[in-house]
Amino acid sequence: MRVAVLDLGTNVFNMILSEFTPDGGCNMVREYKCAAKLGAGGLSDGLIAPVAFETATAALDKIMEVIEEAGGADQIIPYATSAVRDAANGTEFAEQMNRRYGFRIRIIPGEREAELIFKGIMQSVEHLRDASGKFATGENALMLDIGGGSNEFIITNGAQILWKRSFPIGMARMREKFTYTDPIPQQVVEEFLRFNDEILGELWEMVGKYRPAIFIGSSGSFDTFKDLLFNCGYRELPSMELKKEELKELDSRLVASTAQERLQMPGMSPIRVDYIVLASVFTQFILEKVNPRVVYQSSFSLKEGGMKEEFDNYLKSI
Repeated sequence: MRVAVLDLGTNVFNMILSEFTPDGGCNMVREYKCAAKLGAGGLSDGLIAPVAFETATAALDKIMEVIEEAGGADQIIPYATSAVRDAANGTEFAEQMNRRYGFRIRIIPGEREAELIFKGIMQSVEHLRDASGKFATGENALMLDIGGGSNEFIITNGAQILWKRSFPIGMARMREKFTYTDPIPQQVVEEFLRFNDEILGELWEMVGKYRPAIFIGSSGSFDTFKDLLFNCGYRELPSMELKKEELKELDSRLVASTAQERLQMPGMSPIRVDYIVLASVFTQFILEKVNPRVVYQSSFSLKEGGMKEEFDNYLKSI
């Protein structure tokens, strides 16, 4: 049985195709990501713009082509997140895509998105856990997925979620709210951080309660941070420790850069050129407030979490 899981994010559409075997195996066949630009035309008016319908359709056309080239899928499961769930015409968008491609988009709330992200990340950090499922050090972890429309935070002991929440402060929304010309002015950085500090009151409260010493950044921007630090090395690893001082030095370079300069940086993803500066500033802000002992990057996120759920269901059926 072949299953494709799609993560229809605000900036990027991600796909993973896996084959479930009768002996209980789950073999990844193909991964693919492409720019979708659901926020094209602006998110502030609460609508997915006509141009975004076009860019998203082009992205899905390509994803469906990649699936067919890889041998097809018996089941395609698309998850839509912030841009679709928050848009007044999000249901209309989903219905149009469903008719075109013959699947059924699942428009999920932020809490469900965080749950799937947690399930995805945990598969990449199994080596950090003991036999009980908790982190072997006895510490809690703060997980962060930076998206285009929303950012998801999860606090966990490794075995269970202790707290989770999705905040509508993704980098596409923030880039639209805090307009500037590169390099980003210090005044904009300060305004951006004040705004987020106020929004994240509940996070600070939960950090004080659970005191996470491990920080795990999920996929997206954190993959790009790793690629920039190691010139696309270690991509085969599902997770990797990132040194806090190296992330801070990278942040200084990104903040001082223009878009054209970022495009020339070895390891830079063209998809993230416009948003990586704010993502880096946001990450440094969180790290300074939380002060974790160690930082990890996880290559896994929502699509891997969704695939794990489907595989677990498959195992129950054989």
